[in-house]
Amino acid sequence: MHLFETEEDDIWVCIACGRDREEEIKAKGWEYIFDKDEPMLRCKLCGKPDYEMED
Repeated sequence: MHLFETEEDDIWVCIACGRDREEEIKAKGWEYIFDKDEPMLRCKLCGKPDYEMED
């Protein structure tokens, strides 16, 4: 999960959305802060985690 600083707040963006919406993120001027591998985090754009935990 990628953490970005936006005009309004810091948001988490999953790897898939980060890749698929790279141009939009650049156009909005979001600043990349860091990555975190945490299955409980949810993407602000799609609402999904980077991966699903297996039981």
